[in-house]
Amino acid sequence: MKKIKKVLLSSLLVLLLIFSMFATWIYSQVDSALPVLTGKTTIMGLSSNATVDRDIQGIPTIKAESRFDLAVATGFIHAQERFFQMDLLRRNSAGELASLFGAMAIDYDKSIRLHRFRDRAITILNQLPKEQLALIKAYTVGVNEGLRALKAKPFEYLLLQQEPVGWREEDSILTVLSMYLDLQYKDGARERALGLIQSTFDPAIYAFLNPKGSIWDAAIDNSQYSPAPLPEVSWFAQQANLPSPSTSLNTNTDYSCEEFPGSNNWAVSGEISSTGSAIVANDMHLGIRVPNTWFRASFEYPNTKAQAIKVTGLTLPGTPLMVTGSNGNIAWGFTNSYGDWNDVIILETNDDNSQYLTPDGYKYFTYHKQMIAVKGQPSAEITIKETIWGPVIGSNEKKQLLAFRWVAHDIQAVNLYAQQLENATNVDEAFIIASKSGIPAQNMMVGDKSGDIGWTIAGPIPKKSSDFGEVPTSWATEKNHWQGYLTTAQYPKIKQPQQHRLWTANSRVVGGEMLAKIGNGGYALGARSQQIRDNLFAKETFDEKALLAIALDDKAKFLERWQQFILENVLNKKTEQQASLVNDKDWQEINKILAANDLRATTDSVAYRFVRNFRINLRDAVFDELNKQLIQLDKGFKFHTIRHQIETPLWQLINEQPKHFLNGKHKTWQGYFQAALAKTYQEMTINQPLSAATWGQQNTTDIRHPITNGVPLLSSWLNMPATALPGDSYMPLVQGKAFGASERMVVSPGHEESGILHMPTSQAGHPLSPYYGLGHKDWEQGKPSAFLPGETKYSLTLLSY
Repeated sequence: MKKIKKVLLSSLLVLLLIFSMFATWIYSQVDSALPVLTGKTTIMGLSSNATVDRDIQGIPTIKAESRFDLAVATGFIHAQERFFQMDLLRRNSAGELASLFGAMAIDYDKSIRLHRFRDRAITILNQLPKEQLALIKAYTVGVNEGLRALKAKPFEYLLLQQEPVGWREEDSILTVLSMYLDLQYKDGARERALGLIQSTFDPAIYAFLNPKGSIWDAAIDNSQYSPAPLPEVSWFAQQANLPSPSTSLNTNTDYSCEEFPGSNNWAVSGEISSTGSAIVANDMHLGIRVPNTWFRASFEYPNTKAQAIKVTGLTLPGTPLMVTGSNGNIAWGFTNSYGDWNDVIILETNDDNSQYLTPDGYKYFTYHKQMIAVKGQPSAEITIKETIWGPVIGSNEKKQLLAFRWVAHDIQAVNLYAQQLENATNVDEAFIIASKSGIPAQNMMVGDKSGDIGWTIAGPIPKKSSDFGEVPTSWATEKNHWQGYLTTAQYPKIKQPQQHRLWTANSRVVGGEMLAKIGNGGYALGARSQQIRDNLFAKETFDEKALLAIALDDKAKFLERWQQFILENVLNKKTEQQASLVNDKDWQEINKILAANDLRATTDSVAYRFVRNFRINLRDAVFDELNKQLIQLDKGFKFHTIRHQIETPLWQLINEQPKHFLNGKHKTWQGYFQAALAKTYQEMTINQPLSAATWGQQNTTDIRHPITNGVPLLSSWLNMPATALPGDSYMPLVQGKAFGASERMVVSPGHEESGILHMPTSQAGHPLSPYYGLGHKDWEQGKPSAFLPGETKYSLTLLSY
């Protein structure tokens, strides 16, 4: 027995030794993948030495003797800090994630391969102006040098048992195309949804569900459009002509459904600023993960006129550009424009669908084979079917084939003209650069040192032959087509308005001729824009902290009328059914909580959570049958794409309470209201009293590194701590579980030292980095942290050969 114990003990010690050695090796590999922070290192591509001075948060000031050397140094730093993130961006748009993650990504890759973005990226690259191409080449050299200089491959590849693939020049184009996928519809889902509604129901119903305007409109030119009146016939009246739903919808409520990729920005002119220069504020709303989308940096270099350039702000790893920031003369920021940047085309085909009709007669489809590499499996082969306008993306409810025309497919989609913003000296110069820039079309807010402010669209704007594009149409004749792109002189813009204030927040910005050029690709409801506008007119003068306070405003202006509606029309309306509930303890508790005067999306607010969730539950119930019928007609129908515009018809229905819009589910509108109230209460009181069901409990962050989805044991090491946050979708302070302001910037050109900039997660992509997670608390707490990098803590010299 003693001998057995001795053998077992020896075996255990050997196993512990082996495990210890393995753990030590793993740690050494992870540790060796840390970026080089100090000292000197020689890299290819530089014509002269460059320096990288990082502050305590890892924010670099990159100094070089030319813009090309700066691109090399930026590529080096991006690769050292964020190569895995860059890899995901290029693979995302190229449809190449399955080669990294295996079979779980095949379906997604197939959906993206429709766009053949790698092929298009190569085409775009080859037609770039000489200087822009040289900038990408320099950046690419820097990226690969940065990857080579790591002592071990980035830790994510160790976990995935993969080798990183070097950066190619077209990968920077693919990085921008990945942003197109984030910011614009890649499949025409909204246009197809509206087309299905239009072809299924009475025109009055279509107009009702697709309102042109609402009481929330807050355009900067004060243009107004009215919603449609209540239809005399309901969608229920047409149910007899529609197939009965064969399946029921998921009854679980998605309370995160209001998230809307976009942003807020606003500016005040020097007439009402504390600095005498313009002040620009910007917070871009995106999904938030570890690491963050952006990488903070400051660039210093001489331009071609030997003028010293210093520009500070946010870069996008994968590209050599400063995306948003300030150069001392201008400051600029972006919000997603939601203009009409793509069109769904109904194809008129011959009997066997081998040809489609064009203005030049019938043409054969073209076909492109695509091979999708799959980790651990044989490659998958798919064939893309294309027209002269774009790929075939499926068919509608009438079995007609559909093609997709999208700005992202054209050579105008991506270029590096935006780099010239680093040298721009005033609003007018910025406008010209914006009109030539190849980026997903954005609302650009710009202010200059002299005090001027302006708004325009940055990115390509297609010029259409006629007023079409709201719903799918045929392009078989000359009537509907794109006539190229708008020239610089044709771009919509507003400069130095009389009120000295400008604002955008993904809703309609302008009306009239300017709106006709931009179109409507699915604007947000104007609630955020209106609240920002009202805050801007609530004061006579502003400094940076006053503008940050607007970004942090969590007042629930949008839901105040819903709070009042519940109190007056549900809880305290004198009906026979209410009389039996007036003494109900739960009823009384809800009434007491909702009677609070100041409704805000604070972490301790039960009232806010209740009103918010009630609205979503009631909306889903009111439109449930409509949604079911449309899904039955077309499985691809997505109610989600029109969820924001539905607020206007929803409010009309619940206030006018027309009997012809009731169905067998509820015989009265009070039935709808009480069912939504009961559902909201029941869900909020699962295993807890209502008083404990705060908004913070529901709105607790879940900001993850993508690797932890497959390796959850690393969550505590890689993910950001879970924190209850204030804010929500229909207010300036946009914050969700893993969604919200990917940065908050407030800066006055020429006064950068008093500017503000913070962002979630941190600069670092490596968990052992000394600044991993630093700065995240500033973002959580809305702290007015410094725009400029701080005192140098880590200094690195990049030597040329």
